[in-house]
Parts: sequence; structure tokens; C-alpha cells
Amino acid sequence: MNQPADAEPRTVLEPTTGRPILMAPARQLRPMHTGAQANDKPCPFCPGNEAMTPPTLDAEPSAAPAPWRARAFANKYPANAHHEVIAEGNLHREHPGDLDVAQWRDCLALWQRRVRALEGKPGIGCTFLFKNVGALAGASIAHNHTQVLGLAELPPRLQLELANAQRLPHCPWCATMQTAAADRRLVFASEHHAVLAPEPPKLPHETWLLPKRCDDDFLTTDLDSLAAAMHALFVAVARGLGRPAFNLWLHRVRGERFHWHFELQPRTGQMAGLELGGDMYINSMPAAVSVAKLRAGLDLAP
Repeated sequence: MNQPADAEPRTVLEPTTGRPILMAPARQLRPMHTGAQANDKPCPFCPGNEAMTPPTLDAEPSAAPAPWRARAFANKYPANAHHEVIAEGNLHREHPGDLDVAQWRDCLALWQRRVRALEGKPGIGCTFLFKNVGALAGASIAHNHTQVLGLAELPPRLQLELANAQRLPHCPWCATMQTAAADRRLVFASEHHAVLAPEPPKLPHETWLLPKRCDDDFLTTDLDSLAAAMHALFVAVARGLGRPAFNLWLHRVRGERFHWHFELQPRTGQMAGLELGGDMYINSMPAAVSVAKLRAGLDLAP
């Protein structure tokens, strides 16, 4: 495929709402290694194929024969000027639940370093970290990986969350966490982090991971505890929900009192007219039903 005309990524504002749109025509050239368009070419994110991607920016080393356990590099088909990829795992694993806790600790350490590195660049007001797993969730490469975008300002959803939290007399994430166990919404708890279903969930099986302390910072949070919780989240989704495609993203607002958290959304439901046209949600799956399935995936009692 030829390079699209006007291929350089740029940010434009949608005129009726003022929302930013990242226009990135060159992303049409991405190779597809997932879904119906998958090909049998070598995986560019596997160790040994580093020449298929831009140069390494940072990595977590691994024992021989693999040179790394997690590796960061610039996105070859960027959505903007600050778009990175973090390949995870020195074996070709397609689901994050297939990596163990120690591997996730290394990956999370690299996540922290890349967020910190992007925040140090001029003009970046938000680092948005996200993971797409499976073709239905938008992944073009099957190998475990995460992406980080350096944005000029907070995305609209984060602006809304911050404004709402500042209006309330209490932290809404702390309030959600305090009632999770009694409401049968708690999936897993490590020493400093919790995995739970929010009330109400926007879509079926929406799940959050968040620190127990409101003033915790993602960049300095306890990695052993976070790795245990993250691994439990991925295993619960894989075993309890049958390895669905899903998206995971980090909500964090630098320099504000904001309870950072990860949100995971399995792509088991559908975004239809009300969701896409009205930014409102219809959900027929109560939180407690989802949590029972997720806890079963961890061999925990409902």
C-alpha cells in the first residue's frame, strides 16, 4: 500500500463538541496479525525481530536466550508525535493472563518509566497508557503489548472525571472501594491494590484496578502489590470470561488530587446507537453477576 496523502499525524477539533480527533492516515499501513486479516509473517514484537520495529527506547532485561522481558520503542505507525509501544513477554503470548506475576512486575516497571519519560517532554499534559487485546478490541499485533500516548491535554473523559471528582465532597473511587466487599463487587485484593466491579458498570463485565490509598502515585506505587493485582485481573478475565478481547486503560491526572485507576472493558457487549450517539450506556449485566464469574476464574468463592 502506498503512503497515504497527508500522512503526518495531526490533531484537529471536532467542531460541534470541541473534542480532539487524532488524524493519522499512515495507520492504514499497519500489518494485521489478528482476526480475519491475520497473516503468517514473523511477529515484529517477538525477541529476535527487533529490526522490524523502530530502535529500543528502554527495556527490562531477560536471561538468555531472550534479550528482554519487556521492550519499549516508538510506534512505527503513530497516532501522534509521541506514541510508543511496549512489547511484553519474551515468548509469543497473545493473552496477558499467560504471563506470570514476575513478568508483570517487569512490564509494570517499564510502564512507569515510559510514562515518566513522556511526561518530561515539553508540551505533554497527559500520558495515556492503554492495552488492546484481540482483533475485536482493535489490536493489529497478537503479541502482548501496551501503548502510551503523550497528549497535549487531558482527553475529554478524563476532564469529565476530574471535574466531577472536584465537585464532590468525597473521593468517588474511595467510596466505590469501601462498599465493594459488602456489595459482592470485590474480585481480588493484594496488599495495596484492589480489583473490583464499579457500581454501576457502564457495560458488561467492566472491571477496575485501583490503589487502596487515594494519595498513591502510579509512578511510585508498590510494584509487587500492583503486579499481583494486575496478574489476578488478567487471569480472572481469561478463565472466568473465556479469554475475550478487551481494552485496558490508565486514568491518571498528573499534579491533581485524583485517585488513579485502571479500567478494563471486555468486548463481550455491543456499542450501539445510544452509546455511540448519546454517550450513554445500556447494561443488562449486574456487577455481582460479573464478579461471580471473575472470582470463579481465580477459584475464589462467589
